[in-house]
Amino acid sequence: MNRYTSAFYIQALDKYMKTGECAETDSEPLYAYLLSVMNDPIIKIQVLNNDICACIFYDTMVQFIKLNLEKERYNLQKSQSEQEGMELVLEWSIERRRHGWQALLKQLDDVYQEFGFDHRFYRGQFGQEGKYADDKIWEKMVDDWKEAFRQKNQKQKEEEIELRKDNLEQRMRSNFKNIPEYLDKNKVEKDEFFQSWGLMNGIWNTIDFERIRKIVRIQREFPEILKVANKMGRIADDDGQDQLSVAEGDIYRMEHASKCDILGITIGNDLNSLLPTELVHCADAELEDLFVYKYLTHKLQNFRYKSEIMQPARKLEVKPAVLKGPMIVCLDTSGSMVGKPEKIAYSLMVKLLEIADRQKRDCFLIAFSVSITPIDIRKERVRLLEFFSTTACGDTDATRMLKAMFQLLQSNKIYMNADVLWISDFKIPLSSPELTRQIQEYRNANTHFYGLQIGIAENEWIPFFDRIYQINYTPIRRY
Repeated sequence: MNRYTSAFYIQALDKYMKTGECAETDSEPLYAYLLSVMNDPIIKIQVLNNDICACIFYDTMVQFIKLNLEKERYNLQKSQSEQEGMELVLEWSIERRRHGWQALLKQLDDVYQEFGFDHRFYRGQFGQEGKYADDKIWEKMVDDWKEAFRQKNQKQKEEEIELRKDNLEQRMRSNFKNIPEYLDKNKVEKDEFFQSWGLMNGIWNTIDFERIRKIVRIQREFPEILKVANKMGRIADDDGQDQLSVAEGDIYRMEHASKCDILGITIGNDLNSLLPTELVHCADAELEDLFVYKYLTHKLQNFRYKSEIMQPARKLEVKPAVLKGPMIVCLDTSGSMVGKPEKIAYSLMVKLLEIADRQKRDCFLIAFSVSITPIDIRKERVRLLEFFSTTACGDTDATRMLKAMFQLLQSNKIYMNADVLWISDFKIPLSSPELTRQIQEYRNANTHFYGLQIGIAENEWIPFFDRIYQINYTPIRRY
C-alpha cells in the first residue's frame, strides 16, 4: 500500500505547524522537497513566529502538494495500459514467450536502460539457455520491469517538482513580505484576513481580497452571523457552556440496560423489528402479497433502535462545545433572498469555511431554489467564489434539497453527528410528512439542525430545528 497519500503529507505539515518538528530528509521526491522547505531556517522562523505567515505557508504548501499529486495521478493513468501489460506478460504461454521475448526485451531496453533494467542478462538467459520457460526467471524479469517503471516515475516527479519549485518559493517569499505590509497599511484585522484568504485558494491578489473582505465585513453589521457560525463550530458563546457528549470511540451500545431501546419508527425490510401491524399483514393470507411487495421495496414499518445505530462511546461533561461531525449548509437561493439577504448568507459561508479549515472539518453547501447545487466548499473554493457572483432567483422548494441532505447524512457514519444549517427567509412551504419525519429521526440520532432566518416571515419549520437564529432584516422598497 502506498504510504505517500495526500493525508500523509497533510499530517506531516500539521505536525510541523504545531511543533516545528519534521524529519530531516526522505527518498520520496515530494516529501523530500516538503522537508527541505520546512527545514529551511528562514522559513521556520517566519512560519513559527507569525500567524499570518503560518497561514500563507500552510495553504501555499497544501496547494503545491495537491497539484503534484494530481499530476502524479494523471501520469499513472496514462501508464495504466503498461501496468496492465505487466500482469498480462506473466500469463504468456511458453509458446508465446518463445516467439515474443526478444521484442519485449528490445522494448524494455529502449525505455528503461537508464533505470537499471539489465536486458543483457535476460537476453543471455532466454537466448542461450532457453530459460524463458522458467517461471521464476520470467517473473523476476517482470519484477525488474516494475522496479524500473517505479524509478522512471520517481525521476519524472523529481523533474516536475524542480520545474515548479522556483515559482513556488518566489511567490511564498513575496507573500511573506507583501501581505503583512498590505494588512498593516490598510488596517485589516487578522480575522478578516484569515476569512478572506481562505477563499483565495492560496493565490494572493488585492482585487479579489478586497472583494471578499467586503463580504466578511457584513459580520460587523449583523453580529448574529458570528453567533450562528460559532454554534456550528461548537464554540462556546453568549449561550454559555453546553453539556455535550464527548466521543471516545465507536461502538454499538444502549444508553442503559434498563431503559427502552426503541428510538422511533422507520421504514425498511428488517424482519426482526417489524411493527405489530406489519406482522398482522404477514399472517393474513389476503394481505400477504402486500406484505411481500413492501418487503421487496423496503417500505415495511420497523422499530428504530438506539443499539442499531453506530454511535461514539461517550461520557457527558459540562465544558465548552467541541466539534463533532461535518457541517451541511442548505442555502436558499430563491428570488426572495436577492440583495442584502444573500450577502448576509455569503458572509456566513466565508466564516464557516474558515472554521472548517481550522477544525479540519468537512463542510458541504447545498444551494437550493427549485433545483439544487451541491458544493464541497473546502475542495471547491473557486466554485464557491464563482457562486458568490450569481444572483438569487426563482421559487423555493425544499424537496430536492432535503433528499440531497438525507443522502449526505446516510453516506457515512461520521455524518450521524453532523451539524445542519439552513440559511433562508423561511418562506418555504412545509414539505411532506415523510420528509419532515426524517428530520426528526436524524435529530433523535444526534444530528443537530440550526437555522438562520433572514427576515420576519411566519416560519412553519421551527418545530423541526434545535434552534433558529433570526436577523430582523426589512428590505428597502424602491418606488
